[in-house]
Amino acid sequence: MFARKLAPGEYWRAGLNMAVAFESPFEFEKEQEKAAAAEVNPKEALYGAFSQEGEPPAASLVMNHKEVRFDGHIVKMGGVGGVATLPTHRRGGAIRACMEASLRDLYSEGYALSHLYPFSTAYYRQFGFASAARTVRWTVRLQDLRALPQVEGTVRQLFPGDSLAPLLEVYNKMYGDVNFSCLRETFDKALEGDQPLAAKRWVFVWYDSAGAPGGFLVGTRQKDTLHCVPEFSSKDAFLFASPQALMGLLGFVRTAFIANFEDIQFCVPAHIDLTALLPELSGMNCSSVLNGMARAVNARALLELCRCQGEGRLVLGVTDSIIPENNRSFALCFAPGQPNQVDPTNEAPDVTLDVGDLAVLLGGARDGASLAYTLGVQVHRPSPALGQVFYSKPCHILDLF
Repeated sequence: MFARKLAPGEYWRAGLNMAVAFESPFEFEKEQEKAAAAEVNPKEALYGAFSQEGEPPAASLVMNHKEVRFDGHIVKMGGVGGVATLPTHRRGGAIRACMEASLRDLYSEGYALSHLYPFSTAYYRQFGFASAARTVRWTVRLQDLRALPQVEGTVRQLFPGDSLAPLLEVYNKMYGDVNFSCLRETFDKALEGDQPLAAKRWVFVWYDSAGAPGGFLVGTRQKDTLHCVPEFSSKDAFLFASPQALMGLLGFVRTAFIANFEDIQFCVPAHIDLTALLPELSGMNCSSVLNGMARAVNARALLELCRCQGEGRLVLGVTDSIIPENNRSFALCFAPGQPNQVDPTNEAPDVTLDVGDLAVLLGGARDGASLAYTLGVQVHRPSPALGQVFYSKPCHILDLF
């Protein structure tokens, strides 16, 4: 089994694989027409795995080309999506071939990270991915929102033809210093024109007393719940750049929708703790949800860019079964005001870990204290530098692939 990038005229094959794997519709004639006019898309690459050239691909995946924030830098990230294998070829190494080809291409093209949303975390661990930050899903009864203090501000509903610029402005305020967050040209193209109304979605923006947008929600009805959770089936949203924006949105929801819904459901990154803000809401409920998985594509690049605390030195033994350039030990030297010095070394490592754990630890999804509870990580020599390199930071990725 081997894998390669698909040519534009073959893209429909990946679509067919996804339709079979995910039991979704596929319009053959329309896809053939699109294939005849297809061109290379710089924002994504499609890969197929083949038993031999000339046959249809046994499996396929889509590698989305993104840029993300990482410790004050912008780095290239490949978001893995559309992973699909035809039933007759499952468990035959087809996806492994696609993953290996696509990840090696990412490395050669200067990418630093890769991210995905798994159907099984154990399955993707074999490709070097590790569970990343968490999302906290809140469900709050509208009648309990009476306990919130009132804040100044106004809410405006967006209709077809209205500018979506306020949504992107809020997104950048909320995620501007959050590791792994994607840069976006627009918040969500699916909110353009009359698409929201056709999909029975509402878009509301909260503005502060100075007229600046500070939060918004994109919601749909799910029985008696105002659903504002980003999911593959419905990419709803609930974003706020300040506590005032949060309270303003929730206050509006109670006033406007208490006769329509019993509760509201929304998500926040794990680094935003709302328990102190919403301490007495008897009907509230929150649960943690996995925020996907991540891996380093270029371990040395991440070590050179990571933001360390104080001054120190750490030798890291990195393992990677797919990208051989990562599979070695690196000596990391850091000091305030100085760029990190990273060099390959033959020294015995202070800690050994794979490229998945390296990514999520440097990203701040977990801290040094988690090393003892992470299978596969070996601390050979306890060192203060472990806590200086691996510590909690705002880390979250809102994009779905």
